[in-house]
Order: sequence, then structure tokens, then C-alpha cells
Amino acid sequence: MTRRLAIALGAFVIWTAITVLLPLLTGAGQAALTEIISRGFGWAWMLAGGFILAVVLWQGWRDVGLDRGAPLRAWALGWLPMIYILGAFGAAAAMGLPGPITMGIVLMNCLFVGFSEELMFRGALLQALRHAMPVWPAVVITSLAFGAIHSLNVFVTGDLGPALIQSCAACLSGLFFIAYRLRCGSLWPPILLHGLWDFATFSLGVAAATAQDGLLAPEIAATPDQGGLAILFPVLLVLPNGLYGLWLMRNIGKTHASATA
Repeated sequence: MTRRLAIALGAFVIWTAITVLLPLLTGAGQAALTEIISRGFGWAWMLAGGFILAVVLWQGWRDVGLDRGAPLRAWALGWLPMIYILGAFGAAAAMGLPGPITMGIVLMNCLFVGFSEELMFRGALLQALRHAMPVWPAVVITSLAFGAIHSLNVFVTGDLGPALIQSCAACLSGLFFIAYRLRCGSLWPPILLHGLWDFATFSLGVAAATAQDGLLAPEIAATPDQGGLAILFPVLLVLPNGLYGLWLMRNIGKTHASATA
């Protein structure tokens, strides 16, 4: 194990503790993610992002991609997730968006999450792994780690099933975000797209929760429980993103053999 990978893994452990455990230790308690992200300022996400940024600056890891821009044609590679994002916003608007203050809180928190997670996974961890092994094993390990960390949401929400489904969906999304990072040569396009993705999906979740709160009790009682393929819907929904990411990475064994590429 290289020194850089050891530092990145140690930072990952601390970053995880800040992101997942800090809200519990400070008495935030268990709640649905849509409630958590819309009810106030996400200090844990801001602190986690600040922590990993401090590590990157301390170690001088310039290859994480924060100091690089991306050409317009590279940004355009995010067209498929943008279709999802626009569709989610459209559905949320049709159901009725919450007030501007709530939307502002959700946007701010989602941007913090996007910055923190991209810098941790597609920045610090991916590049540390690439300095220790070929690019494809680094991609696989980073994607699995990104998926696995979302299963820890069970400690936040108290519901294991959705946390595991979210973990699988995040692993697929992670494949695209890695591909986007490698093809753009910059971390900023994944950060922005990740923030917008979360903003769209959580806006849809908040709008759906608000709409459900307006239903009469008998109508809620008559709503059938999800089962079968409906439970796997989040995974099936993001599967095209994962496949698209694999397609974008079809030649990275040659084009990104070096960790500086």
C-alpha cells in the first residue's frame, strides 16, 4: 500500500464518521432523507467537504481535478443524467414544489453533498487507488465503496431495505460519475451534475411527501404497499446511467493508464 492510499483511506474513515455519525452524535435522530435534507443547514456535509478539501490541500494532490476546467464538449457528456434531472423537476413541479425557502435549503445541502462526495470518491480515493493499481481495479473499488457508504444511511433513516437499494443505485451512478470525471479531466462537471441530480431527486421526494400529506387518511390506507419490481425501481431507473458510464470508459485502459491522465 502506498503512503498516499493509506492517507486517503484514513481520510475516508474520518469523512464517513463526519458524514454519517456526527448527525447521530449531535442528537439529530433518525428521519427520512427527504426530511433531513429539507429541514435545515447540513452542517455534517459542509464539515465533511471541508475536511477532505483540507486533506487534499495539505497533501498537495493537484491531480484530483479541482484546478482544471473542462471543455464544453466534455460537459455535454452529461446529457443522459440531465434528461433524468429535467424529468424529475418536471414531475416535482406537476405535484407542487415547496416554498422557495425549502427549495433553497435543499439546493444548498445538495451542492454540499455533491462537492463532498465527489471530492472524496472521484477525487481523493480514485486518484490514490490509481497511483497504487491499474485504472480498472481503481474504478471498481471506488464504485463499490461509493455504493457501500450509502448503505450506512440505515443509521440515519432506521430503514435497512431502502438503504440497501440506495446503495445499489449509488454504485451504478458512481460508474457514470467516474466516467464523467475521467473523460472531462476535471472534477467540477461531476460536482455540479451530482448536486443537480440530488437536488432534482430530493425536490421530487419533498414534493411527493407534501402531496401525500394532503391526502385523506382513507386514501393513504388504500395505497398498496410496494413490492416486487417496485422495490427495485431506483436501481432499474439508474441502470442506464451505469451502462452509459461503462460505455464512456470502454478505452480507459489505454487512454487513462497513467494516474495523471
